[in-house]
Amino acid sequence: MSDAETAPYPGILFSILKRGERDPRGPFTEEDLLALLNAEEIGINDFVYYDGIGEWKPLHEVFEIQEQITHFVDDGQDTQRVGIAFREVSNIVGQGESIYYIAVQAKAGLLSKTKQCVILTDRHLFIMTENRKGYELEAHPWKAVTNTLMRDEGKGLGTFSLLLGGERRTDIAHIPLKQVHRLFQLSQEMKEGIAI
Repeated sequence: MSDAETAPYPGILFSILKRGERDPRGPFTEEDLLALLNAEEIGINDFVYYDGIGEWKPLHEVFEIQEQITHFVDDGQDTQRVGIAFREVSNIVGQGESIYYIAVQAKAGLLSKTKQCVILTDRHLFIMTENRKGYELEAHPWKAVTNTLMRDEGKGLGTFSLLLGGERRTDIAHIPLKQVHRLFQLSQEMKEGIAI
């Protein structure tokens, strides 16, 4: 099946209105918009319009990225952060590698400017850290992950921990407990799959 057959908006031309700007840009094809998103010239919160939509809407409400990330927000994740994590990881995963779950840190402290996400694929465990400079991704193949742990912090939050090579432990705190449970369950399944 070609990309044209799977594209949800074949032949439609779009206008984009970036947040904070007054004049729209366009027309663009769906492929143009994807290229602009990947180049970070537009963001998922910028507005899009096309004949038949009725009003300007944020890109993430209209496009395939929304369809792709919807099943990652069942446990109360921040949709915008999930979209960013999905985009960042999608740009680097290998062909045939599938993203299974994305957990989003609820808070990292009052003074901290960082926020972390944990992304599980069938081949890697990724930790994405947002800081003042942008996004940093740490990739750990499942065979390098010795163990994963979870701890209840109280107040509906938990810590997800991973042990790498039996030596280095990394903790991601302040993740909603429902997401920590899901991370732990899926990581155990991934580890069992590697052992077989």
